[in-house]
Amino acid sequence: MSTRGEGIAAGNSAGPSSFSRWIRVVPALLIIGGATFVAAYYVPLRRAHMLLIQEQQRSNEKGRELEQTLSQVRGELQAKAAEVDRLEAERQQAAAAKRSGVERVEQLKTDLAGKLDKQIKKGVAAIAAADGHVFVALSESAVFLPSTVDVSPQGQGLLCQVSGALSSIAGQAPLRVGAVSGPPDSVPPALHAAYPTPWELSAVRAATVAQTLQDKCAVAGARLSAVGHAEHDPAAAALGETKLPAGRVEISIALPGASPAQK
Repeated sequence: MSTRGEGIAAGNSAGPSSFSRWIRVVPALLIIGGATFVAAYYVPLRRAHMLLIQEQQRSNEKGRELEQTLSQVRGELQAKAAEVDRLEAERQQAAAAKRSGVERVEQLKTDLAGKLDKQIKKGVAAIAAADGHVFVALSESAVFLPSTVDVSPQGQGLLCQVSGALSSIAGQAPLRVGAVSGPPDSVPPALHAAYPTPWELSAVRAATVAQTLQDKCAVAGARLSAVGHAEHDPAAAALGETKLPAGRVEISIALPGASPAQK
């Protein structure tokens, strides 16, 4: 009995002591577990969260930069589109003006052909159009006295008829008088001493015709210009189908906006 009692007494004395130890161990375990949780989960999650916030901020900044760039590009594109529209409008306007000018030239050519029909049929006059100009070409034999630089009475009447036709159709547009003398050997012997070269002969004849238009045909001098071409005829291609001789007088008129556009 004594032994059993001692055992019970010993067990009773050991129980409270073991419980006390667990009471002390459990908080330590909780602290260790909490520290382990913080170290293993919370800190990495916190870091990941901060990284995500930073990445979001960078993304937002990039988004704002892209939006600014896109807005700038939109503005540039709108400006370019406006410039293209303006250039296209100018091109269409220039094309319309050119068509109108070409139509005016052709109409002027047709009207002149009707007014100078008799001279054209006689082979002393021809009409052509090129580069926004209308040319009335007259044989030198129909304008000048033979082997002279003087305008004949017949030539004076013809010049006044041409200038009158041009003025009635084209108003007060400038008139350019050109004279072509033909090759060097075409200078008449009677004129060779005074005008030994085609340049000199053609220049004098052009000036004489311009003077006649002013003095006898009531063409204002401010509208007139005169040039000698010698044997170099700028209207030769346009007059290529005519049968006029190389020596001739050409009166041309230019219509604004009728010249072809430069390439």
